[in-house]
Amino acid sequence: MADSKLADGSPRPEPSAPAARNELLTLLVVLLASAVLLMLCLSCGAFWLYN
Repeated sequence: MADSKLADGSPRPEPSAPAARNELLTLLVVLLASAVLLMLCLSCGAFWLYN
């Protein structure tokens, strides 16, 4: 079982649920934006190649 205290004896800070949710939402938005940009680049490349 992992120790729930740091080396100096203080308890580990637990991430709050809203902060974790905001971080996950930010990660999801960045992932979605990168997927959209990748599809845009691929579709433009395909259009240029086949025209």
